[in-house]
Amino acid sequence: LTLTMAASTELRMDELPSDPLLHILSYLAFRDLVRCSYVSRRLNDLSKHNPLWKSLCCKHWLADRLQSGVSWYCLFRQYYTDLGRYIQYYPVLKRAWEQLKAFLQQRCPRMIASLKGNVTVSMLAVTTV
Repeated sequence: LTLTMAASTELRMDELPSDPLLHILSYLAFRDLVRCSYVSRRLNDLSKHNPLWKSLCCKHWLADRLQSGVSWYCLFRQYYTDLGRYIQYYPVLKRAWEQLKAFLQQRCPRMIASLKGNVTVSMLAVTTV
């Protein structure tokens, strides 16, 4: 990818400094960021920059901590693989759940202790009798 300037000097994407490019990439939605990674090797490398994906994890999945050895990009992919079809609802539901959990811990600690964690979508899809 090259840009031609008025004085007919070419400016190659590889020659542009990283900081302005990362700043531009920080405004993109996650789907657009993934699309940029297909444009060139340089944009592919920049599009996997950890702070870009940290902000997207915080925005979409409300994740603020990493598991050891996992990048923000990998964490986003893990969440998206598991919960991607709910991405537009997830932050609202997670906030509501956290508020409910806090309320129950204050008012009904035995009830909150009886709740089971780590439920998957397939476990919820079981039909009831």
